[in-house]
Amino acid sequence: MPYDMERPLDILLCQRFLPEFGGSIRWMYEVYRRWPGEVEVITHDYYGHPPHTPEFPGAPERPPAGDHVTDPNLKMDRRDIFMRDWGLESPRRLGRYLRMTSAVRARLKAAAHRGRTIRLHAIHAVPEVASLVPLKWLHGRRLQIICYVHGEEVTACCSSRQLRWLMHRAHGIVDLMLANSRYTQGVVAPHIDPRKVHVVNPGVELAEFAPAEQAGQLWRKEQGLAGRPVVLTVGRLDPRKNHRAVIQAVAALKVRYPGLIYLMAGEGRARPDLEALAARLGVADRVRFLGNVGGAAKVALYGACDIFAMPAIRDGTDVEGFGMVFLEAGVCGKACLAGGAGGQAEAVVDGKTGLVVDGTDQAAVTAGLERLLGDPGLRSRLGQAGREHAAGYDWPRVVQRIVELVESMG
Repeated sequence: MPYDMERPLDILLCQRFLPEFGGSIRWMYEVYRRWPGEVEVITHDYYGHPPHTPEFPGAPERPPAGDHVTDPNLKMDRRDIFMRDWGLESPRRLGRYLRMTSAVRARLKAAAHRGRTIRLHAIHAVPEVASLVPLKWLHGRRLQIICYVHGEEVTACCSSRQLRWLMHRAHGIVDLMLANSRYTQGVVAPHIDPRKVHVVNPGVELAEFAPAEQAGQLWRKEQGLAGRPVVLTVGRLDPRKNHRAVIQAVAALKVRYPGLIYLMAGEGRARPDLEALAARLGVADRVRFLGNVGGAAKVALYGACDIFAMPAIRDGTDVEGFGMVFLEAGVCGKACLAGGAGGQAEAVVDGKTGLVVDGTDQAAVTAGLERLLGDPGLRSRLGQAGREHAAGYDWPRVVQRIVELVESMG
């Protein structure tokens, strides 16, 4: 199909993408699969070069269609660009920066795109936008750069003189920055011209979760959980998600609520420690590690739970910038227990759609969970308000806002 030369070429540069899991990855996928026009996605080749993280101990199997991403408007270009650390001191890492640079340079130089505006959408400033600095110098306004900011990557870059330098170089060439919350906007404000930054919260797929209640009831029956109080967390098993505090709360409440069960959907580096904690506290039979869960299975879990709990905390430079999972729980009518760190309080309205507590205060986490477990009426009111709140974050509405901001760049 010939390109429409009157329309800019949209490229998503995203070193971490499907089939990997994560909130920022989900955000990119949900936006660009709905983008009005074809998007060329430059991302990591998980099949030929697995990152060997706890989430990916080996290469995932390639589906029969050839890729996990089969959306018709997403044109995948997979390369060896995964970096756990972003510094330039390693020749291997520098090579991955250069691979990102060359992938975009090839499109700028291609005869098919000669003179055409390139709109580069990047998941992060570092490493993605940082790889584009020489191209921006060469091509100026022909290369328009839209960058997302999530919060934790800014605090991570501020922990290192080299990464801070890279971040500032990257921010200097960004034309438009999209922050996932007002909290994140405040975090990035000292490091970029604030006129470039606009807040666009991530969204939720309303239709996806419509079957949640019925599917959840069926799942409960199949698992023998009918009538038992169920608490759920969906997210990577990382320290900042604070599964530890929920396990400790379950242990403290196990006598008062003898049927209490805690479900954790996700994988990550904290799993061995969490399994050991549950065993040490005598609640291993009440805590279930479900691994990575998506699609209909995830919808059923939201429908099955009574409470969604993720009282996330700051872990070093790592912090929750918003929390899409709270919207997913909300659209399923579930009361939420969130932490006060980062942007969680923008996803969960304290006292209206859930409870926001200090995740570093174990007594507060336990008291919050006990309050929700002991008051079905409160859970129902919070869940209904959460459903109404989440309806304002429907993905098509979020995408339309992003499109309007991008188009306004001219």
